[in-house]
Amino acid sequence: MSSRWVVEGLEARLDRFHLGPVDFTVPSGTALAVLGASGAGKTTLLRTLAGFLPARAGRIFRDDEEVTACPPEERALGYVPQGLGLLPHRTVEGNVRYPMELRGRPDAARRAAELLERFRLTPLAHRYPPTVSGGEQQRVALARALAADPGLVVWDEPWQGLDVLARYELGLVLHDLRETEKVPVIVVTHDPALAFSIADSFLVLQRGVARAQCDAATLLRSPGDPFAARFVGFDNVLDPSELSPGPGGSLRAWLTDRSGPDGIAFAAPSLPVRPDLSPVWEGTVRSARPSPTGLTLEVVADDLMVTVRMPPPWAPPLPALGERIRFGIDPASVHPLGSRLRSTREAG
Repeated sequence: MSSRWVVEGLEARLDRFHLGPVDFTVPSGTALAVLGASGAGKTTLLRTLAGFLPARAGRIFRDDEEVTACPPEERALGYVPQGLGLLPHRTVEGNVRYPMELRGRPDAARRAAELLERFRLTPLAHRYPPTVSGGEQQRVALARALAADPGLVVWDEPWQGLDVLARYELGLVLHDLRETEKVPVIVVTHDPALAFSIADSFLVLQRGVARAQCDAATLLRSPGDPFAARFVGFDNVLDPSELSPGPGGSLRAWLTDRSGPDGIAFAAPSLPVRPDLSPVWEGTVRSARPSPTGLTLEVVADDLMVTVRMPPPWAPPLPALGERIRFGIDPASVHPLGSRLRSTREAG
């Protein structure tokens, strides 16, 4: 069962934390990644969508049907929480069958067997969750979420605690879920590589408020806040507390003039310095990390730590710890933070 989900002006409250307003759309067969720093409201959003927290304002639509006031069991939504919530006293098969038993489905055993086979869990059917691996537990949780034929799957940190191979395999499972059943997926994740590998759009939350829903290109071009900037891979992210007016012509003054209310992000300057870049600053090398993609240097300049890169091939001598080096920052790589992201629709 596939659905299109629309959220309009959604607000909720948990203790002193206020979520909203939040607006977004998840069409059938797409995936939305919810991003934000700790305490931004990501889990609160998922729990409100699932009906475990009441909405204080706004509306939630499944296709053209409003489900804002519906109890969780009537929303046609599969929810996978952090920690997975598997029942340790029930077998793998029993966990998958459980939501169908609650609904009195007469075909629960047959449908559970289909899902166990699909997720390569049949050999584990009679084992208990604590006795299987973390990746296998994730597949059990997803199979259980699909057992009631949901119109939406929401998953809080699906790759938490998994090794590289288990993450890769789970990513394939999510791709298969979207392509074969067209079930939309909403995931909360702190893993940029996996988010970009499965998500069609991104929702950035900041202190409970949705900045916008945008595609990957918009997020990379205009990250909006420090968390998003670090998430998409900017090496240099400075918040307002690290920026203050410096003497004219200083690096600190140059960056402060170009920063937004939430700071500034810029790509790592490259060495050697491009001849067209001006001004050029000097700094002291504090650390150097070699990798196949280049030498990454941490440089202190004007009391600011700046990441600088030297791509291969390298010509000796390489910069040494304590050495003074010169670098320039491409103005095109500088992004002020704090402006609202333009949504995919607005950008078009």
